[in-house]
Amino acid sequence: MSVFRGGEAPPAWCELRNVEVLNIVDGQIVDQRRSQQKERLLATAGTTQLVLPDSSIILKENQFIDIAPAESWQLRGCSRTAQLVRLSGRWGRDVGGCGIFRAANQDNPKDGGDPVDYRKTTSIDSHYHDCDEYWIILEGGGAVIIGQRRFNVTVGDCIAIGMGHQHDLPTVTAAVKAAFFETTFGGNKRVGHLWNHSHGPAQPKLERV
Repeated sequence: MSVFRGGEAPPAWCELRNVEVLNIVDGQIVDQRRSQQKERLLATAGTTQLVLPDSSIILKENQFIDIAPAESWQLRGCSRTAQLVRLSGRWGRDVGGCGIFRAANQDNPKDGGDPVDYRKTTSIDSHYHDCDEYWIILEGGGAVIIGQRRFNVTVGDCIAIGMGHQHDLPTVTAAVKAAFFETTFGGNKRVGHLWNHSHGPAQPKLERV
């Protein structure tokens, strides 16, 4: 299974072990405690103050921070509404990107990725990575392709994509806003989107169940 939701156990091969989407309003305080070796917070909307035992920092949309070595922290809402994605797991020292992406249906989508034999209405390209990647759907929904598998996804779904597995978001039922997180580099440790036509054939890793 490559799709799970917050609170559900991910597949055993996943370095990401838990995902939590936190919605906070102005003035609200949320106490947090470490649950995994690695903890990362990604701000996906509004403004939030992260209060650590000996410091604090403001996080705005598309900013992230790794929390170490604190065992506990507080989140304080600093805008009418705010949202963060908490990523907890066991990834290594050298990791890929992290942030937000959006996808919508377009009349003339641009696509520089690998050729596909299915219908595409978005400009998301068919590609692979030299690391695992996770997509967390925050708004909207649509179809995700991983290799030969097709998944219909919606808000709250986390899509786990193993290193070297071709993936795509070819169509949406409603405009998508999603968080992405690329974990430990492997293979040739190349950065970014990789394509068979430019970087050589993908070598998908075995996804142990």
